[in-house]
This record gives sequence, C-alpha cells and structure tokens, in this order.
Amino acid sequence: MTTEEKLRYLAALGLSEKAARWYLQYDTDTRAVVPAFRLLKPLSDDLEFYRGRYRELLEQWQAEGTLPDKDPEAAALLEAGATPEQVERLAYEKTLGAYERLLYQLDDHTGSEVSDAFDREDFSQCGYGQLLEMGPDHQPTGRYLFEVHGLLPFSQVNDSCE
Repeated sequence: MTTEEKLRYLAALGLSEKAARWYLQYDTDTRAVVPAFRLLKPLSDDLEFYRGRYRELLEQWQAEGTLPDKDPEAAALLEAGATPEQVERLAYEKTLGAYERLLYQLDDHTGSEVSDAFDREDFSQCGYGQLLEMGPDHQPTGRYLFEVHGLLPFSQVNDSCE
C-alpha cells in the first residue's frame, strides 16, 4: 500500500492530513499504523458520542419523561443536582479511562503490569498476547499495531498534531 493510499484510509477514518502524516512516520516493517486506527475507529466514535450527543439525548429523555426508564443512573444523578453536562463528562471520562486501561494492557508487550503485581512469580517463560495486523488474505503480516493505548479519541489525536 502506498503512502497516499494510507493517507486516504486514515482520512476516511477521521484523521486530519497533518495527523495522518505524523503517525505514518511510525509505519514500518514491524509496526502497522492504519490497522491500529481501523481497530480503534468504533471506540473513538463511541467516545465522541459523549461530547454533546449524550447530553442532548439525556435532555430529550428528560423532556419526554422517559429518562428514569432509559438511563436510571443518569436520572438519579440529575435528581441529585448534577447537570446534564456533568453527567456527560462523567460518562466520557469513565469510558475513556476504561478504554485506555484495556488498550494499555493489550500494548504491554513486556508484561510489566503482571510482573509487578506478582513479584513471586517468574513470568519470563510465559507467553503473552500482542495485537497483530491481518492482511487482506486474513493471515497475520507480522506487524504489530501501533501504540493503540494512546490513540483515543481521534479528535484529541488531531488536536495534538495541529
């Protein structure tokens, strides 16, 4: 795949041209940038929902009187005095934190988190998982997905490269 094709794919996934070019400098024989963003696109979209659309939905359900049935936890927070913006921010931060922790574990190729937690055990002989790129033929290419734990949400990725 050419650099221009990779740029086109990354733009289709939601990256600015500047961000795409910056990340493609890390696309190598051992690291795959485009598949990393492809894997993360649904998660990034999910996070973007919590930047305005969730608040609007809460307000709509509140106006319809259906909020307690559709999102009882949010209804309780609003009843306790939280604003829709605060509920939305809480949902966003908790979702982002969960995604980042999960993706960090998938990126932790050394197993340091496990080794630190279980210092009596020698995990050096134990296998571990890594995220590998799959080619069009559905076979592993041998390239690892690039730093997935730091690539969410795409709007922050774009902002950091602007």
